Amino acid sequence: TIDLVVLSHPQADHTAGLLEVLQRYRVEQVLYPAVGEESLLSDRWLGLIGGKGIRSTIARAGQRMVLSGGVIIEVLNPPASLSSDAESDPNNEAVVLRVSFGKVSFLLTGDIMRAAELELIMRRADLASTVLKVAHHGSDTSTTPEFLAVVAPHLAVISAGKDNRFGHPGTAVLDRLVEEVGRGNVFRTDEDGNVEFITDGEKLWVKVGS
Repeated sequence: TIDLVVLSHPQADHTAGLLEVLQRYRVEQVLYPAVGEESLLSDRWLGLIGGKGIRSTIARAGQRMVLSGGVIIEVLNPPASLSSDAESDPNNEAVVLRVSFGKVSFLLTGDIMRAAELELIMRRADLASTVLKVAHHGSDTSTTPEFLAVVAPHLAVISAGKDNRFGHPGTAVLDRLVEEVGRGNVFRTDEDGNVEFITDGEKLWVKVGS
């Protein structure tokens, strides 16, 4: 049983694997942004949710969930109404979560780009976090210096496929991250394999490897 599945946004590289999760496991609840354009994957996503009677919530900034043990999940994006800049790319509608437990926090940024990062800063969202899950697989479209300065992470992790055709992560983004957190505190799934964070709310441990 999985208590909560979050779909950051309904693009193929984020949806396809979760369809298998919905099919194979008992999922209690899903959180996802409003689905815009119709597609085969989006139709299957909504069909599985409805067919299995899974409780669903459309993500909007301001939502807050308190889990057993004191884990807090806050939805920071998408906002109730998107700016014209953010509307220009569906990546900017991706769900952004801040997950906190005691003194340790994680910022999960989906595929948001510069426009959404700027909007979060302007809305004075609570971005400061211990760990930053770098947006858009480390693409140069994201992780601006201004955004990094506000988040002020101690560690960063990039989810990117090995030898991917997009060249993720970008060199400029890596340089900014190394300057911010130090080379030894930047983790990459293309080089490190699985990256697992374990915390008791006071300390934080990192395990890497397949």
